[in-house]
Amino acid sequence: MPRPGIDKYKDIYQPEDIPSSKPPPEPSRNKFFRAGALVLLAVLLIGIPVYYFSERGIGGFQEDEDSIQVEKGKEIIAVQQLVKEGKLVRALDVIQPQYKLYPDNAEYVSTGAWVHFKMENYRRALKLSEAAIRLDPGRARDHAILGATHLFFKQYKPALETSLQAIQLDPDQSLAYLTIGEIYLKENDAERALPALKQAGRLDPDNARVWTRLSSAFIKLEQWGKAQLCAERALELSPDAPGVHFNLAMIYYKREQGPQAVEHMQRAEDLYQKAGQFEWAGKARQNKELIIRQFKLRPEDIIP
Repeated sequence: MPRPGIDKYKDIYQPEDIPSSKPPPEPSRNKFFRAGALVLLAVLLIGIPVYYFSERGIGGFQEDEDSIQVEKGKEIIAVQQLVKEGKLVRALDVIQPQYKLYPDNAEYVSTGAWVHFKMENYRRALKLSEAAIRLDPGRARDHAILGATHLFFKQYKPALETSLQAIQLDPDQSLAYLTIGEIYLKENDAERALPALKQAGRLDPDNARVWTRLSSAFIKLEQWGKAQLCAERALELSPDAPGVHFNLAMIYYKREQGPQAVEHMQRAEDLYQKAGQFEWAGKARQNKELIIRQFKLRPEDIIP
């Protein structure tokens, strides 16, 4: 499947957007967060090389409807290929026996954490990434996964700490930058979120979550053109992500395009409901009703 051209999005993350080495004075905050921001800024200003890594599958396994036969010693290669193909359950079937049989094998435990994270099994991913770091503290991906899972459980301080550690070990860890950006968004500090989110976008331009969070940051800054551009890119990559539709609805609302706002807010509500995120489904429903009243829309005005 060809990747949509992203040239029109390049202005979102130009190098000159990175803050200068002498940022303006900022309000006093938690000491740890200030220190974390300085480390992140220093890393960004060094100039991190962008590269794209494509991995070719190696025929180390055979698959049928009921089982996967993996050649001994090629389990990791098989798991990588299965994850690349989106076959996460089968990837877990391969790696889970290995990290259970060999709990002191850092490679197996680390790969198990990665697969569980991809499957959004965050509690298990947290435990396995912690175990992998104990076995080998030099693995950047494990620190990045641990940081992202801490964020999921709203443990913001350890999320920031482990994400910064991941960047120190490997400055190309896009997940760590995404986590840091999300932490600052949670802190309602879009200005400080942007450098991290932009770096995540440079390193992983096909990650819909990155573009959704960039859109959220630009919404907070009331930069509606960039917010819409980012949301549209996220929609190309993940048409059924509810947060993308929610953001687009807010952008259309601010641009006084009521029917389009209602269309996307309804879509967000349906997707949140389907995902069991009932609190957000309720927020989408309330916003939809507000938009309908605000623009005095009739049923025939609303885009089906």
